[in-house]
Amino acid sequence: MCGILFEIRNSGRTIMEDEQILQRIKNRGPDCINSTELVINDVTSLYFCGSVLWMQGLNPTEQPVIKEQGILLFNGDIFDRTWDTKISDTEFIMEKLSKSQTAEQIISEIKMFKGPFSLIYYDKVSHHLFFSRDRIGRNSLLFHRSGSSFVISNVLGRKYPCIEVPATYIYELSINENRINLYTWDKDTNICKTYSVEEWTQNVQKQQLLSDDEFVINFDTLDLNDEDNVIEQIENVSKKHNDKLTIMKNLLENTVILNTVTKIAELLEKSVKVRLEIQPKKCKDCIKKETTLCCHCTTGILFSGGLDCTILAILANKYVPKNQPIDLINVAFTTKTNSSYEVPDRITGRQSFEELKNICKLRQWVFHEVNIPREKLEYYQALTIGDLVYPRRTILDESLGTALWFAAGGGLEKNNDVSTCRILLLGSGADELFGGYTRHRNAFKRRGWLGLSKELILDWKRISFRNLARDNRVICDHGRQPRMPYLDEDLVDYVLKLKPWLKCFPSASLECGIGDKLILRLTALHIGLTEVVTLPKRALQFGSRIANSKQKGSDVSSTFIDI
Repeated sequence: MCGILFEIRNSGRTIMEDEQILQRIKNRGPDCINSTELVINDVTSLYFCGSVLWMQGLNPTEQPVIKEQGILLFNGDIFDRTWDTKISDTEFIMEKLSKSQTAEQIISEIKMFKGPFSLIYYDKVSHHLFFSRDRIGRNSLLFHRSGSSFVISNVLGRKYPCIEVPATYIYELSINENRINLYTWDKDTNICKTYSVEEWTQNVQKQQLLSDDEFVINFDTLDLNDEDNVIEQIENVSKKHNDKLTIMKNLLENTVILNTVTKIAELLEKSVKVRLEIQPKKCKDCIKKETTLCCHCTTGILFSGGLDCTILAILANKYVPKNQPIDLINVAFTTKTNSSYEVPDRITGRQSFEELKNICKLRQWVFHEVNIPREKLEYYQALTIGDLVYPRRTILDESLGTALWFAAGGGLEKNNDVSTCRILLLGSGADELFGGYTRHRNAFKRRGWLGLSKELILDWKRISFRNLARDNRVICDHGRQPRMPYLDEDLVDYVLKLKPWLKCFPSASLECGIGDKLILRLTALHIGLTEVVTLPKRALQFGSRIANSKQKGSDVSSTFIDI
């Protein structure tokens, strides 16, 4: 994952003098870093800085990319099989944007990009700046305003008050007029809204301070007609049998359910395939050498042993070269009252590790136990993690960000047990898409299928606001590329159109460990897993034992109290 930083400076000091910020940008892209300055007039200068984690093309593409028509900073992955794999996605994007003659053409090109990204493009002709996250919001992009100077970057820190750029729009900033145009992601290329920069940042700030309960969306008319009579059939099977595996095997005999499961398995495998094949296939050590063959680990999986990550593991086995091991990275923390690392995720991690070894006998699986003592946790929260989580500030944000930061580190350096992988697969999005949270069961209890359907839609609409940008900042600090197969556009589009009972079935007769994420559990069974398919959902912060159950997750963490 590359690091990008852009600054419009009209006076005073430049953020480019902040060595800590530049180091964090470099952490995201350890293969090369460059910068350039463009003087607009006697008052205004533009600064561009880009670091590169080489993932596509035969060689790294240095950033910023400069052409006569414009300057590009790009961070992400475009998964488009029609593009020549010998050329990096960054070069392709620059070619398309630099050929665009108008703002509408630039916006239209950005809307075509498929994959996780953040980009900043300066059009030299119009003196307009275009910036955006992808429509799902899988990457981080922050906006900081100080007087008449602006900074846009993947990561900043607690001393720079900032907002996360919402993924709901594509943005066009007029450098000379201090005006920002917003464009939606639909086919329309007309300007949706126009604000002054001050108005826009204030509006976004208010939105990002809303609690989950205050997050309101408009719902379209929901089609909850069960024309295939699936609900009744699921209820009949659940009443007839008590054993979870027996229930699931019987459900797979239903044609509608089996067709849905088959399609999900097909789309998810396709998503895993493209995310593993588009890379240099070299580990962190071999990427620095001229060697063409690498037999070390290039792909790791953040691995709690739960349903989502174990599905990714068995699919990854098909596409990671047979001579390379796959690292399963499992994190655990001590508490003030418990010094043991035998946390729930460690136990399920080992169980699923054994299942993978039994199914994929020719693969070398490496189970990395990342053990973090309390004092180390607190030290790095204050030193580094707080700056990466920011502008998110809650106890829950800090807990999840901390767990991911240590897990993405890949091990303990003092034991020489650090993963060499450059790509990390994550199960992000599975719970939101397939109804894995307790709140989905509660919504069903309160208002039936309508309540559940609305809760699922609400979860999806706010996914980019809640955690994706934060997770991107903490994971990429280790110079690894997070790839999230469940958030592939084709898979997402298919799942979002499914009726709620073809995602989950949180009724009283289907308890936790079967009704939650039912269709994903059936998918796991369909592709050959058995032990993991009935494991109950467990939140990362509790499974790794980083969270204090006595604390309220929505409260502001002490790390951010003085901000």
